[in-house]
Amino acid sequence: MGVIEVFFVVICAFSLVSNFLSIPGNFIVFLNTTWYGVVTSFNEFSFGFLLTIFAIAVGVELLEYLIIAFGARKYGASRWGVIGAIIGGIGGSISGFFFSPVMGAVVGGLIGVIVGTVSIELLRGKNIRQASYAALGALLGRVGGLSIKAIGSVTMVVIVANKLFF
Repeated sequence: MGVIEVFFVVICAFSLVSNFLSIPGNFIVFLNTTWYGVVTSFNEFSFGFLLTIFAIAVGVELLEYLIIAFGARKYGASRWGVIGAIIGGIGGSISGFFFSPVMGAVVGGLIGVIVGTVSIELLRGKNIRQASYAALGALLGRVGGLSIKAIGSVTMVVIVANKLFF
C-alpha cells in the first residue's frame, strides 16, 4: 500500500467520525473517492461509480433530515419546530465540538435538537408538555438520522474499499 492509499484510508476513517460532528462525512467519502480517481487517472473508479457514490451521499444526507422532521412532526412539532430542531442540532454540534471534538459534538447536537424544538414551540404558544413531547420526537429522529447516516457512510466506505482493494 502506497502513500496515496494510506492517505485515502485515513480520510475515509475521518469521514466515518465526521458524521457525528455535523460534518457531512458522506460527501467527504465522495470527494475523497473523486480525488483518488483524479490522482490515479481513474484506473479504479469510473464516472458512473462516482455518480453512484454521490447519489448515495445525497440520499443519506437528505434522509437524515427527513427522519428528524418525521420524528418531530409525529410527536406534534410544527414546521417551525422542525426547523428549530434541525438548526438547533447543527448549532449544538458546532458549539459542543469546541468543548470536546467528538463527544461534545454528539451531545451538543442532541441537546441542540431539544433546545431548538422546545424554544420554537414555546414561542409559538405551546405549553411545556407539548413542546417537550415534540422535542422527544425530534431527538428520536436525530438519533435515527445519525444511525442512518453512519450506516450510509460505512456502506459507502465498504463499496469504495471493495472496488479499490479487492
